[in-house]
Amino acid sequence: MVASSAPRQLTDEELVRRCRAHDEEAWETLLDRYAGYIYAIATRGFGLNPEQAEDVLQETALSLVQHLEAYRGTGPLRAWIGAIAQNAARQYLRRQKPSAEVAAEMDVADASQEMRLTQAEEAHAVHAALERLPAECRDVLTQAFYEERRYAEIAAALGIPEGTVASRIARCLARLRPLLERGP
Repeated sequence: MVASSAPRQLTDEELVRRCRAHDEEAWETLLDRYAGYIYAIATRGFGLNPEQAEDVLQETALSLVQHLEAYRGTGPLRAWIGAIAQNAARQYLRRQKPSAEVAAEMDVADASQEMRLTQAEEAHAVHAALERLPAECRDVLTQAFYEERRYAEIAAALGIPEGTVASRIARCLARLRPLLERGP
């Protein structure tokens, strides 16, 4: 069996420690790791369009740089970043509309927003777990569940027998499950 040549992925704790030591590469890795999550909070959680979500992403990144020292590590970094992103989205909305209008919209949207945020968090967790799988698993699961392709299409795209698709999906889902249970 050949050892994997992929570099070990840094934990969130290691990234925070390196970011606090002003390691630019660590900042880039941290922001890359959570950019999709922040973007999903802005678009799915708050219904912002892509341009608005980019603004929220930038504001969240700036806030992370300014306030990372305040993170105490008592909870998951992802939850802390999610709270910062939610605050950035709320502040963005407040700047865009008169305060009475925003307050009314926030009251109406709170329940559905929580549901959308939960869905965004779950989608981010699945995406992060998929990234930790070997390419053969990422490919088959992406085609089956994201692209909703039929087994014959997947088999043709991957150059494998059609009968192998179902067993590969089952095997890859079994590898994905513990990653989702463990978290990022």
